[in-house]
Amino acid sequence: MENNVDKFADKAENYDKYRLNYSNEILKCFYDYNFDKNSIIVDIGSGTGKLAKIFLENGNIVYAVEPNDNMRNMAISSLNGFQNFISINGSSEKTTLQENTIDFIVVGQAFHWFDPPKALEEFKSLLKNNGVLALIWYNRKTNSIFMNEYEEFLIKYFPKYNEKNHRDIRGNISDEKIKKYFVKDYRKIILENKRELNFNELFGGFLSASYSPKEETKEYYESKNILEILFNKYNINNKVDFEYETIIYIGRI
Repeated sequence: MENNVDKFADKAENYDKYRLNYSNEILKCFYDYNFDKNSIIVDIGSGTGKLAKIFLENGNIVYAVEPNDNMRNMAISSLNGFQNFISINGSSEKTTLQENTIDFIVVGQAFHWFDPPKALEEFKSLLKNNGVLALIWYNRKTNSIFMNEYEEFLIKYFPKYNEKNHRDIRGNISDEKIKKYFVKDYRKIILENKRELNFNELFGGFLSASYSPKEETKEYYESKNILEILFNKYNINNKVDFEYETIIYIGRI
């Protein structure tokens, strides 16, 4: 059976090139928790380093913990210019990092793949007193005809999309359940985002998802044809609006 690490084994290139980049606006959510350039960050399930990058650009030391070799190597390739970037071959349950050394743990678009009790036990051991956890997801919005039809395409053709309940990327983790992970200073913050995508960006983003077909398969070409028809129907000047909201759950655990 394919495990969670293997789901992205062949997705690293498309993930790095086409997935949403995190906005520096996210950093503003951390300043109420004594965050500054000297804060030590661990990004767990760091993938190709998209979330780590905004902290590195801020001057922070960032330990990027990622179990998938392809994703981790992509991050090393793209972020090796930052001397504060430290890549770790580890998991949410076993980061291999020293206890009581970390100021902030961040998890971008990954916590739904973790075993929460085991992961939280590891997080608590890593964080200093009053250390902070931030769980971050970005969700597609379906407030336009195009976004609704894109959603219908995923529901119709990709059973795995429904199995993991990617329509709410948090899976079965409700707001109330997430809130219980925190003991104080808890906040939920929502930031609005929008991207203008050409067809290659739209299709590449689709291919970065865990449920998308492998390249050069029959399903791959069928998906490409359907998306091309959808794109041609709604694009303006060869772009479609792809709307998101970034959801941040932050507090002390």
